[in-house]
Amino acid sequence: MDLARVIGTMVATRKDPSLEGVQLCLLQPVDEGLVPVGEPLVASEAATSRARGDLVYYVASGDAVYTHPDGRAMPVDAAIVGLVETLRVVP
Repeated sequence: MDLARVIGTMVATRKDPSLEGVQLCLLQPVDEGLVPVGEPLVASEAATSRARGDLVYYVASGDAVYTHPDGRAMPVDAAIVGLVETLRVVP
């Protein structure tokens, strides 16, 4: 799992039927110091709607496919799996 900040949402007028009701969020990956790293990416959020500025953790690749709450497969490369409420870095 990796950390990211939600920087926006996306709307698709046409999408795979398995993505109906799934929000698409634009994420900026961050490191443990919350410094942006890498390029922004699109991730699905099937369980709850996330807002701009939320700190989340996400999974990518094959781990993202089965993140829909009812267990169905989705054609996604990344998926938000949780909201970060507290972050503590232990040296």
